[in-house]
Amino acid sequence: MALAVLAAFATALTAIPLQSAHAQYPSGSGTATPEQLIRCDELDIPRTICSDVTILAKERRTSAEATTYGDSAYGSGVPYFQGAETIAVIGALGAIFGGVAAAFFIKGRGSKPVTT
Repeated sequence: MALAVLAAFATALTAIPLQSAHAQYPSGSGTATPEQLIRCDELDIPRTICSDVTILAKERRTSAEATTYGDSAYGSGVPYFQGAETIAVIGALGAIFGGVAAAFFIKGRGSKPVTT
């Protein structure tokens, strides 16, 4: 019975035509306005893929490459684990957590078992 219901559901699902969302991703010639074609020519974007999406992507990339961290291996240019400040913070945190752990260890070793 379960296989029959599953087969009927699968048959009904494959019989329904599914539409793709082509409207979200325009491509090909004829989709760009004359202003967009002019801008694509300025940015060296092929006319076959010219659209507002490709124009914005090219402008973002050009802007990112023009910044000081565009091609840097450090991303935004803010080092995370460099400098004496980071080492000092790690040392302070190690001392704090190590002290708390040592206190619990010492208190645990010095306690006497409870008799009932």
